[in-house]
Amino acid sequence: MFDDDFEKEKRKLVFQEVARVIKAHPRNYAEKLAELGFRWVDDEIDEEEVEERAATIRSDNERYLVGYFEGEVELSGQILDTYLAEKNSDSLNYPLFRRYFKKGNDRLKELLMYGLDKHPTEIGLLSDLAYYHEFRNVLGELIEAYLTACGRENDPERLIQLVMSFYLDTEPDGFDALHELEQVCSPGSWKWKVIQTVRKQLESDPEPEDIEF
Repeated sequence: MFDDDFEKEKRKLVFQEVARVIKAHPRNYAEKLAELGFRWVDDEIDEEEVEERAATIRSDNERYLVGYFEGEVELSGQILDTYLAEKNSDSLNYPLFRRYFKKGNDRLKELLMYGLDKHPTEIGLLSDLAYYHEFRNVLGELIEAYLTACGRENDPERLIQLVMSFYLDTEPDGFDALHELEQVCSPGSWKWKVIQTVRKQLESDPEPEDIEF
């Protein structure tokens, strides 16, 4: 038992040292770790987890959002605006926020649903909800959100993106988004034609990048 405790403490110290090096040398941490004698072995080190543990708050916006995720700030339009601003930032702190997705943070889900209530066709928020779903099952909410978005979107090119994302984000769960959309669209309508366009594209290329309409 004492040997087990020793090994646990040893691993903890090693992990802390790795996190320290990454924090101090974010651009070349692999080289610095190699200098200390560390070797990268895929089944021993989860690089993303190390980055997330080492992530620190770098701005007032990040501090504000973390405060919300930790239950210190109430949900509001300002929180949503700050989240969208950070999401679209060129210097997004991915490791800091990624850990809240991986934890299935309740307040993150509330924020995403709040945002989709205000901006139902915002594909970025839908994609975030789909990413959240990878760690905590919210398939029902994801399907409803996509159905709402596709029902309200009136731009053909944006609808193509929504339909494609809807299919790709739910297909791993065995859900047929195209079939579901066909049930709520009038045959022959422009939205029906968009669905058929996406279906044909998927049949010819299961992993498409762009679709012409």
